[in-house]
Amino acid sequence: MRFGLGPFSMQSPPGSGKTHTELYREMLEQVVIAEDIGFESAWLVEHHFMEDGMCPSLLVTASAMAARTSTLTIGTSMYLLPLHRPVQTAEDVAVLDAIAEGRLIFGVATGYRPEEYAGYEEQRSGREKRMEEELEILIKSWTTESFSFSGQYYTVKNLSVTPKPHQHPHPPIWIGASTPGGVRRAAQWGSALVASPRHHINELKEHYRLYRQQLERFHKTASATPVIREVYVAETTAQAEEEAREGIMYIHGGMYGKWANVRPLRDDAGRVVENPDTVTFDTHRERFIIGDPDHCIREIEKYQRELGMDYLICWMHYPGADHAKTVRAMRLFAKEVMPHFQH
Repeated sequence: MRFGLGPFSMQSPPGSGKTHTELYREMLEQVVIAEDIGFESAWLVEHHFMEDGMCPSLLVTASAMAARTSTLTIGTSMYLLPLHRPVQTAEDVAVLDAIAEGRLIFGVATGYRPEEYAGYEEQRSGREKRMEEELEILIKSWTTESFSFSGQYYTVKNLSVTPKPHQHPHPPIWIGASTPGGVRRAAQWGSALVASPRHHINELKEHYRLYRQQLERFHKTASATPVIREVYVAETTAQAEEEAREGIMYIHGGMYGKWANVRPLRDDAGRVVENPDTVTFDTHRERFIIGDPDHCIREIEKYQRELGMDYLICWMHYPGADHAKTVRAMRLFAKEVMPHFQH
């Protein structure tokens, strides 16, 4: 069982009083601590044109994380591939992998917010096919001396992309997906499927059932079964819920709730959320791992048992959260929860 920290979003909610300079400094302090106390990885999330300044620049941020650490794996969850040019992405990722000395997992997804595609002057329609063409270009860039490619959206002629990544043949590619088409791409192109933390465990069961079917179809095996969950631990469950509640509701009610018009959101009972104002901590409680150490251990065991989860990415630093409290929760989790799964 492996544990990661993230995905770091660097959001500054209205009234939080935090500048983004402070948020990036605190994030770098947290990843150094995470490495010291036994987390295996740290992750980043990408979105654009958000009022709260959610991290729009994953590879720049990941380079800073890699430079401040020596053993921690750096992961993107997720780099929105169709918003970016494939050859430049291939070059940037290869350089990042060199800086990290191979401590990189490159997670990609299509993205779905219309505002992001409009802002980047990219067509939202056709993004799935563009992503598959980009994946082919990336792999050819990293694994061949020179190559040509002719697709519906991209054309490359006799191109030699240098440098090559530190990892051979290339960094692991994890794919974020929640739709049947996305799950198929994860099995065909990636080494692991990562689903959004907005999903209930019952939804995740279906995602991973389809994924394993597709792995058989493509004669592939998964390198990991990762799950992203909001995780927070304190001495008592009541304290943990009190400290995490506001930040979690900013994510699930304020963020995922507002995006429900383009990506359906369901409550714990499986009902589609029609009105984001109806989202509460209690309507989504079952997808959080929040409580005292014993509670967190039981919840993680449930995900292992029901999903085959072997890699938990712990979202512990919520928008507007107090840095000192987050670090305290990280340390308590590493001391009281992680050893239970690492003997």
